[in-house]
Amino acid sequence: MSKEPSLGVSEEMIATAESELGLRFPEELRNAWKQYNCNELRGGWRVFPVFDPANPRKTCGSVTYENLKGAWGQEVMAQDLVSIADNGTGNQLVLKVTSGLAEAQVYHWSHETRKLTPWKPGIASIHAAAGRSRANVLRLQKRFANAPSTGGN
Repeated sequence: MSKEPSLGVSEEMIATAESELGLRFPEELRNAWKQYNCNELRGGWRVFPVFDPANPRKTCGSVTYENLKGAWGQEVMAQDLVSIADNGTGNQLVLKVTSGLAEAQVYHWSHETRKLTPWKPGIASIHAAAGRSRANVLRLQKRFANAPSTGGN
């Protein structure tokens, strides 16, 4: 009997990230990470994963690392924001943080102007992408679970 792989992270891993950042993420984002931890979105956006000690190579650019030590993280956090994604250009998708709570409204933060604009796809698109990614990986694993080995490395 095959066990379904863990593609997301646990409540405890999310709580650890929140503790390190001194905030609480919105439930929809927390649920997205629990469903699938390494999400990519249209437009080249990469949602930062929660660090998973069982998979350190895949999660090394975690949400905690990017905000505490990343190129733009400290600047973003100094503005009472938390970065949840980037697109490789310096621009970030961020959430406003008020009294230790990250709000659910996602903003595009421009590294050139330091200005925020609402990101229209919103947090629901991150959650939907997690569901699609999880379904795609599970479909591939099922398809190739009984494939004959090619004898490769």
